Amino acid sequence: MADTENVTEVVVAEVKVDDVKEKEVALDAEPTIVPTPKVTKNLQAQIVRQVEYYFGDANLARDKFLSEEITKDNGWVTLELLLTFKRMQVLTTDPEVVCAALDTSDEGLIEISEDRKKIRRHPERPLPEQNEETRKECISRTAYVKGFPLDIEMSGLIEFFEAHEKVVNIVMRKYLDKPTKEYRFKGSVFVTFLKREQCEEFLKVEDLKHNDTVLTRLWQEDYYISKKGEREAEKQKKDEKLTPKINLPKGAVIFFEGCSEAMTRELIKEAVAKFADAEIAYIDYSKGDKSGYIRLTEENAAKTLIDKLDGNKLKLDDTDEATVRLIEGDEETEYLAKQVEQMISRRGNNFNKGKQGGRGRFHNRKRSAHNDNNDTPNKRSK
Repeated sequence: MADTENVTEVVVAEVKVDDVKEKEVALDAEPTIVPTPKVTKNLQAQIVRQVEYYFGDANLARDKFLSEEITKDNGWVTLELLLTFKRMQVLTTDPEVVCAALDTSDEGLIEISEDRKKIRRHPERPLPEQNEETRKECISRTAYVKGFPLDIEMSGLIEFFEAHEKVVNIVMRKYLDKPTKEYRFKGSVFVTFLKREQCEEFLKVEDLKHNDTVLTRLWQEDYYISKKGEREAEKQKKDEKLTPKINLPKGAVIFFEGCSEAMTRELIKEAVAKFADAEIAYIDYSKGDKSGYIRLTEENAAKTLIDKLDGNKLKLDDTDEATVRLIEGDEETEYLAKQVEQMISRRGNNFNKGKQGGRGRFHNRKRSAHNDNNDTPNKRSK
């Protein structure tokens, strides 16, 4: 099962006894006699659950060792090999006890050979093709459960979920602790049920507890959605910290048109400067354009300036006279939003250039009072 968050999921791998070096024992040492546990219904149920887990959809799809073994003999695996698995050894070391337990299962997943020395996943229950569709189907019957103690073992989790039908897989969610370089349990699991209805019943149980702790439970798909929302909120929060908030004044933008090709930003600036109370924040114009925008620094300053004009005409020089109007409503909102985007982009580019240039263009650069306003005009006449 895939996870949309940066978390390493660790499934405890089975280890063959052959892989572990046994301690040498003196020839004259007394043999250790391990008593055979009484075969109870509970023990049989545990054996069935463990064997069906090994050959179940969730484990067999990712268990490289077992997947290779079942290709060697038409799917058959010897009980001798199966009993080298650590979790099986905890339950029993007797092949006949395993077979007797499997005889009690009505799941139909495991087939026992005639000589009762081998088992395999029943040929009529082939492993589903592992694709996006089966992955989503598996997620649809899986729950996220949080609140377990950090030192709990898988055996404790298995024991806890025994009361709920029918759990086919438990994944302990772990993370890599960088200082110790060890994987540690996060206190949460993904638990998969055989059917979605069984998972739904599990999620309906009120105030489900482990010891005295009420467990948090969600559909796995809902958990993914909530984590995605948290990540997006964190990203937005981070972006807001990195990006300065810019609020441009309303009623401060004038649109003008009717310029000749000889018109320049400097001439426009001089024309506006004749109005002592109109301080320019930015002139959005390039030489050769027929029209442009003038953004002033103060709220409603554009309307004040236009009211002083004769017939909405702004005399730019001896020959040019531009027609002007106030930018309002949606047009103003859209224009100011674009201005903010451009300002943020310019500031970001300047910051990156400064980082690349070391002591370059920003070192010891003095800030003028004009630069401390909403923005610094950076368009130049061609």
